[in-house]
Amino acid sequence: MLNIDMMEGIMVTILIIISVILSASAQILLKYGVKNISITGSVFHILVQYINVYVLLGIMSYIGSMIIWLYVLTKVDVGYAYSFTSLGFVLVMLFSIILFGENVNLLKIIGTLLISFGIVLIARGR
Repeated sequence: MLNIDMMEGIMVTILIIISVILSASAQILLKYGVKNISITGSVFHILVQYINVYVLLGIMSYIGSMIIWLYVLTKVDVGYAYSFTSLGFVLVMLFSIILFGENVNLLKIIGTLLISFGIVLIARGR
């Protein structure tokens, strides 16, 4: 049976993962929002192109991630929480392959597996 401390630990870990997912989503949204921007024309024209729904959603995702992150930092050691940010590398790589057709090679796969394994070890060692 789960006690209160275990339930709080599980909840904080879930919040950490949500924060990391929001941060990774922000990267993908920002990339999508700027992928067709032209850097020709006036400075005003260039800046206006950056104001689109994807960029705004990316910024909002970062803000949401930060708010959750600040709460998480009041509950756990920063070393434990920060180790989960590595999961962002994994998520961004997967989303960039699926959504943007970016290349993947054996070294990227091995690196991603090592990151994932490291996160599991840190989470279990808490």
